[in-house]
Amino acid sequence: MALPEPVSARDRLRQAVTLAAAIAQATIPSLPAVMGWGIAIGQRANADGPLPATPAGYAFSIWGPIFAWCLVYAIWQALPRQADDPLARRAGWLFAGAMAGDALWAAAFQAGAPVWLTAIILAAIAAMAIGALFQVEAWPGPARPGQVWFLIAPLGLLAGWVSAAAFVNLGSALSEAGLTSLRDGGGAAAPALVAAATAVALAVIARARPFPTYAIAVIWALVAILARNGGNATGITAAAAALLVTALAVRSWRQG
Repeated sequence: MALPEPVSARDRLRQAVTLAAAIAQATIPSLPAVMGWGIAIGQRANADGPLPATPAGYAFSIWGPIFAWCLVYAIWQALPRQADDPLARRAGWLFAGAMAGDALWAAAFQAGAPVWLTAIILAAIAAMAIGALFQVEAWPGPARPGQVWFLIAPLGLLAGWVSAAAFVNLGSALSEAGLTSLRDGGGAAAPALVAAATAVALAVIARARPFPTYAIAVIWALVAILARNGGNATGITAAAAALLVTALAVRSWRQG
């Protein structure tokens, strides 16, 4: 049995970067309200009216648990005895990158950056968070309870939500670029966007078999899209997608 590698300067750096990223992720979105800097995210996002593929407003309250749980993870992994945690070593840099990217996205969006730029940033955040999920799945050892609840669970919640949000931001960028059909909930473009986001989620669940928090975040987004749209094509697509994600997540969890 191989002995664990001794704690290195890279481990200490990862701990510090992760803690800083989690704090930035949780605090930067509040700068417009606290310091009067920039445009509040909700105010800018709703300036032209939300797209049909945008979840109902209540759904964005999920950021509260995400911020809090990521801070718990950051504090947990910063403890001296966690410096050589093998799972944090494997997935921690990507997790930290996703949180730092989220802070950057909030700063850019509030500063009025072009929507196409924020869409690129959010896509990168989703890629890093999903990449961290795959690193967790590839880890050969059994996860301890602390690793499950302080690392794997919050990572899943963040990854699930941003993987859905990335498509909403993409839709906003495409709409601004001239694809105005995305604003018609009964047309084909908005349901296609929902279907594309669902396809990514299903692929992640099938391949990475993430902790249920990933599917919970995706389902939360899809149900909120249904709540916004009701029985139009986008709402029906979201309802069917939520059922598919639920079914695959339950099957994956039972098999895992």
